[in-house]
Amino acid sequence: MNDFSRLKYLRAKPQPFWAMLAILAAASPATAQDPGETATSIEITIAGFRSSKGVTRIVLCRPGTEFPDCGKAAVRTATVPITDRNAMVTFTDLPSGSYAVSVFHDANSNGKLDTFIGIPREGYGFSRNPPFRPRAPTFSETEIDLSGATQVLVSIRYLL
Repeated sequence: MNDFSRLKYLRAKPQPFWAMLAILAAASPATAQDPGETATSIEITIAGFRSSKGVTRIVLCRPGTEFPDCGKAAVRTATVPITDRNAMVTFTDLPSGSYAVSVFHDANSNGKLDTFIGIPREGYGFSRNPPFRPRAPTFSETEIDLSGATQVLVSIRYLL
């Protein structure tokens, strides 16, 4: 059972948000841009890592994609190294519109968010840095509007 099949199984049961936060699938191609739409870019800076060990996994989602685990419906995904406890990625040539960012610190580079009884053992974060709640944030709580070059700062949160 892959991480996303497991997530759908977990959604069927009342589980804490942490049991559902595995977020990264194989890289997805960019969505096609309609003629007349403005090309935009987003520079995502992730700060607050406990260490520079491992990588950070980043996913960019559109509305209606089961955020935060949008899987193969992701507009873009990336795996980037952590340098001096920070990471950065830029996605270009995106159609303007609403997006949300979800990230996690894959400290052991195993490709998944490790948990202990449903609580993340690795750091995670979202665009707009919503406050902690015992559930996954909604798309609207993390939504950002791209209408040109946009910069986003995501703060990593650790629970354990």
